[in-house]
Amino acid sequence: MLTLLFPPEDQVAHIHLGLRCERSQVVDRPPLSNSFAGKEAPAMVAPTITSLSPLSGTTAGGNPVVLKGKNFNTPAVTSVTFDGNSATFTINSDEQITATAPTHSAGSVTVTVTNANGSATAGYSYGSGLTLSPTQGPTGGGTVVDIYGMGLAGANSVLFGCTAARSFTQLSATHLQAVSPAGGGEVHVVVMAKGTASAPAYFYYIPAPFTSGINPVAGPLARGTAVTITGQNLYTTTAVTFGGIPATSFAVVSDSQVTAVPPARAAPGSVQVKVTTAGGVAGNLSFTYDTTPTISGLSPSSGSTNGGDTITINGTNLADTKAVTFGGNPAHFGVIDSNTVTAITPPSPAGPADMTVTTPGGTATDPGAFTYQAPPGG
Repeated sequence: MLTLLFPPEDQVAHIHLGLRCERSQVVDRPPLSNSFAGKEAPAMVAPTITSLSPLSGTTAGGNPVVLKGKNFNTPAVTSVTFDGNSATFTINSDEQITATAPTHSAGSVTVTVTNANGSATAGYSYGSGLTLSPTQGPTGGGTVVDIYGMGLAGANSVLFGCTAARSFTQLSATHLQAVSPAGGGEVHVVVMAKGTASAPAYFYYIPAPFTSGINPVAGPLARGTAVTITGQNLYTTTAVTFGGIPATSFAVVSDSQVTAVPPARAAPGSVQVKVTTAGGVAGNLSFTYDTTPTISGLSPSSGSTNGGDTITINGTNLADTKAVTFGGNPAHFGVIDSNTVTAITPPSPAGPADMTVTTPGGTATDPGAFTYQAPPGG
């Protein structure tokens, strides 16, 4: 899950209860790590907490709080408390818990996560303002936003900046659900109830993502190495899929770059690559899964230690060949078709040499397939 980094206070245009409608533009944000790398074998140890999101909420409680850390399921966490008050919670993974903040008076409290081997703590603050979930969405609107706060009973409007929500539903006296209108930049969300305006909360409109390239463009059917996806507005990436299957892992490098490891696939062919962010979905890229190459023979099978012999290599799935070696030494080569490649041998000492052909689908090796011979009188 992504953690939103708010702009510095001096870059935010505040709204006052006079309902003067202002907003600031989206400001540059520092790089955000959003890695879902493979996990090590679990150990039976006490939990740790590395972050909470959000770090504060309304005194009414009821809002979700995402705790990230380690050892939430090894062994399983048995309780989550806010200043000693039990919270309902769900263990999403060994590294994430989603808890519901209980009601509490304003002020700072300690959140405690406990399993059989110990506890971990983190800070959280209760205040009188609104809490939004999520706090960001696409510029086209349509985001369903949960709004938590005191004094929401009898709400008659919800404003995103100067624009009314497309719709809203009163779920309780402390909980509304509103659909964001179209907008841009950073805006204040205000609830009008019984003629009184709530304190504002921030909502961020995220531009739609755009992807311009992927490298490499092909890989093996088995889970491969990471590809690099480039584009714009990728900062809030929440998912990367290959043919509808989630990437094995992905990481946000910057607003213009994401790395991802393609999942394994049963059959060769091209699939659509989609990148999902808080601003929408980009799906204009493709990735090709290649079958592993094979080598059935080469002719001639021997040549001079000086190199320079033209060799014909026969096999299957050779159309995308990107490297040929003899005895580990790279050779110049040309692709004839999916079953044939020609190569010029590099110099090498006398004796048998392994020959390899590498494609995006993998590497085929023919051990000792070519024999280097010293030239007469050499």
